[in-house]
Amino acid sequence: MPHRYTPEQIDFIREIAPGRYNAEITELFNTKFGKSLTEGQVKNLKANRKIKSGVALKRRTPPPKLFTDEQESFMREHATRRHMQELTDILNERFGTSFQPDQIKAWKNRNKVSSGLKGSEGMPPPNKGTKGVHNVGGNKASFKKGQRPRNYMPVGSERVNTDGYVDIKIADPNKWRGKHLIVWEEHHGRAVPKGHVVIFGDRNPRNFDPTNLILVSRAQLATMNKRHLIQNDAELTKSGVILADIYHKIYQRKKGKKQ
Repeated sequence: MPHRYTPEQIDFIREIAPGRYNAEITELFNTKFGKSLTEGQVKNLKANRKIKSGVALKRRTPPPKLFTDEQESFMREHATRRHMQELTDILNERFGTSFQPDQIKAWKNRNKVSSGLKGSEGMPPPNKGTKGVHNVGGNKASFKKGQRPRNYMPVGSERVNTDGYVDIKIADPNKWRGKHLIVWEEHHGRAVPKGHVVIFGDRNPRNFDPTNLILVSRAQLATMNKRHLIQNDAELTKSGVILADIYHKIYQRKKGKKQ
């Protein structure tokens, strides 16, 4: 007797099939719906419904890279004159990830990317955490107390930071915050929860429509970056959040079997 599928199950297959092999589709489907379909059944379902993945004819996708192409480009661009911890911090801040310095170091070694710091990789700069007269080389452009620099910007001003994101000045002397975070909090009436970030659903850092600003956990975002689940369409990216949770369930299930 042929297997019967609900409209929800068929729509799910149709949504996740592009770019995925049958093995991965089967695992995602079974995890979401609590089923035990085989790859052959999924293959037949796709054929009967004329659903195509659009991938090369091989059994499985290669294992995903730890970093996305965008993250690798970012590290290449920002590695010069930055120690390992600093590069890790700005990478995690930019992408909302939780990479560790040893992961960055391994990637740099594999790809022959150097900071040019000669023996100081992984060491903080001597003036890190210092200010005023104790900040080595940091007083050349200092101003007397009460004197504002000529490039002073009042609270409420906007700027585009070095990563291309819009910041809003929220306090003097120089405290800024991402505009997308402020817009999200104003719309939802609460602060962004700890361990979460706000991403642009269509990848456009100038689209501040509240429906385009999506709250995700850092764990979800790490999976979405690894699995390329952030699209150029907010609705598809929201579906990517759901898929990220399914991948996490798959990981937990496999981890439990190994223990």
